[in-house]
Amino acid sequence: MKFIQYRKRTTLKSIGLSLVLPHFGFALASDRDLQYDQKELAQKYKKSDGIIIDMPPLADTGNSIPMGIKFKVPGQKKLQTFEIVAPENPNPMVLKVSLPKPQTSYQFATRIRLALSQDVWVVATLDDGTKMAQSLHCVVTLNACFDAT
Repeated sequence: MKFIQYRKRTTLKSIGLSLVLPHFGFALASDRDLQYDQKELAQKYKKSDGIIIDMPPLADTGNSIPMGIKFKVPGQKKLQTFEIVAPENPNPMVLKVSLPKPQTSYQFATRIRLALSQDVWVVATLDDGTKMAQSLHCVVTLNACFDAT
């Protein structure tokens, strides 16, 4: 009898959790989407001349787009971290880099994957906590990433 009660309680608990957990998942997903929404990024960050993005304005396919970034930090500040964000991708955070030693200037080159035509954002965090950003629009003729929806 004790085995049946234990099993019944475990089953009821798991059913309760299965009904509650998806709601937390949807809430977290919607918060993440708002953080990297195109309009939110444009309103939140003022574009800076200290970041130069070198990326083709037109790409045949979104599978592998070359991207170069040059940072020139104004004043006595130093670059500590930067991230590349593609808001229309299923996973908008493309790359986040933390430099081991803060730098006044830095160059970085990579290849990124884009789901569709969009503005690609580079957001840099300086050693005093301020942020500077820059974006560049890239038109993709063939999609590389597909969302499951």
